[in-house]
Amino acid sequence: MSPRVVRVSHLWLCLVLGAFVAGCASGPPPTLTELGWTALETGDWRAAKQHFGEALRVDSRNASAWHGQAEAQLSGRDPEAALRSLGSLSKVDSARFQGEARPTYANALEAATKQRLEHAQPEAALAAVRALAKLDPDRRGLSRLLGAALLAEADHKRLRGHPKAALGLYKEACRVAPAELEAWVGAVEILLERKKGREAMRLLEAARKSHPTAGIIRTLARQAMKYRKR
Repeated sequence: MSPRVVRVSHLWLCLVLGAFVAGCASGPPPTLTELGWTALETGDWRAAKQHFGEALRVDSRNASAWHGQAEAQLSGRDPEAALRSLGSLSKVDSARFQGEARPTYANALEAATKQRLEHAQPEAALAAVRALAKLDPDRRGLSRLLGAALLAEADHKRLRGHPKAALGLYKEACRVAPAELEAWVGAVEILLERKKGREAMRLLEAARKSHPTAGIIRTLARQAMKYRKR
């Protein structure tokens, strides 16, 4: 073999070996789940959702993909879908659901509560925020959100002709969110309808602490005086 042919063959072998080594150094291609998390990190929740969905079609017990899909759905403002994904996660990997995915679950519950209130679904909203209160009792803004859900469900119960249930919800709203004037008013109005003046007056006295200048409180107090012996 001529020296030139040997040199060419040696060069070709070096190129092949170099390509092989480079390929090994770069490692295997990323998985669908890894692509999904990378897309999430760059803010592309649509691509992330697609990657996670494909990963779950391959393996429905892929805990990381269920978690990632929930995150993508939350980013896409679909908390109900996120809660369903997290429900699937809890079945395939309860440890991850209770640990790494706990903040995701809390965010999904908060977003679902707000969305359900916007869609006039007070009972479902109250269920979500109660779950959130158990999960993260010190969460910022929780009292206000719980108060809003309680007030909405109380109004709903009252409108449907269930004053006793509504009264309990109004009173709870007064305790957790005293800034909600409507909760005090709703509770007192039901008490006055039932001619329970003494209880109404006690509630109005508590209401004045949070709403000292509210005219409606003074008006209701005058009405309650008629039933003060009851």
